[in-house]
Amino acid sequence: MRISVVILFILWFIAGETNSCNLSCDSIPKGAIPFIDFKNNVILDGVLNDSIPMKALLDIGTWGIAVPLQANPDKREYATFQINGLKKRMHTTPMAENSQFLNWYGGHCVLLGWDFFDRRILEISYKDKYIRMLKQTELDSMKSGYDSIPFQNRGRRLIVGGTVNVGSKRIEGNFWIDTGLNGLLFMTNNIASQYGLIFDKSRKGRAKNMDSSLTEINMLKAESISISNSCLTDKDIIFTHSEWFVFKENDIYIGLLGNQFFKNFSVVFDFRKNVLYLKAY
Repeated sequence: MRISVVILFILWFIAGETNSCNLSCDSIPKGAIPFIDFKNNVILDGVLNDSIPMKALLDIGTWGIAVPLQANPDKREYATFQINGLKKRMHTTPMAENSQFLNWYGGHCVLLGWDFFDRRILEISYKDKYIRMLKQTELDSMKSGYDSIPFQNRGRRLIVGGTVNVGSKRIEGNFWIDTGLNGLLFMTNNIASQYGLIFDKSRKGRAKNMDSSLTEINMLKAESISISNSCLTDKDIIFTHSEWFVFKENDIYIGLLGNQFFKNFSVVFDFRKNVLYLKAY
């Protein structure tokens, strides 16, 4: 499955909080790369094909690189992207000219998948707004106090097990890690009926999709959302009856775990050993 399909996962809540771009270099360690926090997304500075300055939205729910047509008019199958000293040749997917991504982020921003950092150790600090590549010795020196959580690579989807307690129900299963999703947790559309959840007193809303269409949603307050020993309490999770394939019942995952979950933690992805490290702020 290519990134052209997966980029549909990025959703923007119409009634949600909008974060302005803030770039702070305070507390950034040596060798780290600062990023802009926009709509809770990580936006990095980079260079496309050695010559075109571009922003990049980091989306660990995708792979490859999605490029605006104006930056890749020949629709080349591969492109190089560079962030500081890290450079990689990646499979490309052209963005449609009417993509909501271009309306939100402009024509000088690409969607950058997790495989840009494949076989590396990536630290993401949502608190201090930086990323950096870690050596094994650096990871070993800092991982005390971190929750060590194995994840699976299922067809390039990064999957982690977890538990949700909501409406007096305990829901256990696998979640697709998707830091391009501007939300905390979206459940697949079979979960509500399977567990007998009632939406009479739920909050309702809509989410705008990448193609400008609207998805009806229901929000329920979860007592807890846990990934291994890392837990959030009293948070909204999202349910929808959308027939989008990402929300349909499947044997891989029961929900999508978005960046509003991860922003509560110091985060390290070890893409060599498929281990996620989380430490609550």
